[in-house]
Amino acid sequence: MDELNITHDQLKRMRSMNRFYHHQFLIDVRIFFTLGIICLSFSLVNSKIAYVLPFLSLFGSVLLAFHAYYLIFSRHYSEYLEKKINKISKNQVFLTHKLENRYFFPINDKKIVVAKIGKDFSWFSFVTLFITFYGLIMYIYGMINIYNLFNDTTTFYGILILTAITFSIGYWWFVKNTGEKRLKEVYEN
Repeated sequence: MDELNITHDQLKRMRSMNRFYHHQFLIDVRIFFTLGIICLSFSLVNSKIAYVLPFLSLFGSVLLAFHAYYLIFSRHYSEYLEKKINKISKNQVFLTHKLENRYFFPINDKKIVVAKIGKDFSWFSFVTLFITFYGLIMYIYGMINIYNLFNDTTTFYGILILTAITFSIGYWWFVKNTGEKRLKEVYEN
């Protein structure tokens, strides 16, 4: 096989990976939305169900960020492969990466996971932040109930510590672009 065919096969694999994680992300958003609505509804009948909400929100945010982790990886690698194919063929055969960077979010810019703030803000960014704030509202509602209604400071502070650890690692990986810097190191070598 020549280099062009091998690179194209890798691109097909990355695009199918991207499709899979987008699909899984949307399934999981629906599951967490449904579970959240069910728990919120039942918490009106039995307030102790509010205990579940912060855990559900935190777990949901980690799982959805895990999907985003793979989406970012596959977007980076797909862009690299498309540029390589264009270079080998001496033609702009693939421009999907350019469309994605313009329409969804610029993959190489600083962003909040996959939400770009500023002039490149998009519907994709809005939906990402909307889902995030929905989870945050559930989390806060649960935490208020745990602290005020049940006066359970042990659980409250335990969840806060877990949240701080989770968001610190998320900030390190996504916002500080640690993962993307690692990819860049490989591409530049």
